Amino acid sequence: MKIMSEETKRQIRDLIRQKISLEDQIQFESSQEKIQRLEDDLYDVKDTLDKLTNGVWFEDTSEHELQKEKENIH
Repeated sequence: MKIMSEETKRQIRDLIRQKISLEDQIQFESSQEKIQRLEDDLYDVKDTLDKLTNGVWFEDTSEHELQKEKENIH
């Protein structure tokens, strides 16, 4: 199992934020020309995420959220 550097993790978090932002922009955009540019950007972000994570995506879950899940299970 390969351990990711903190820099890689930070880059992945930034890319996930960009992905979410682009998806939101696409949802509310009416111009087909602008939608196409946003979709191209989204493709690039997803491609970079795939390369950084070797195709295994993960969500950045905080320790606080993990603790809440554990408490809900018990």
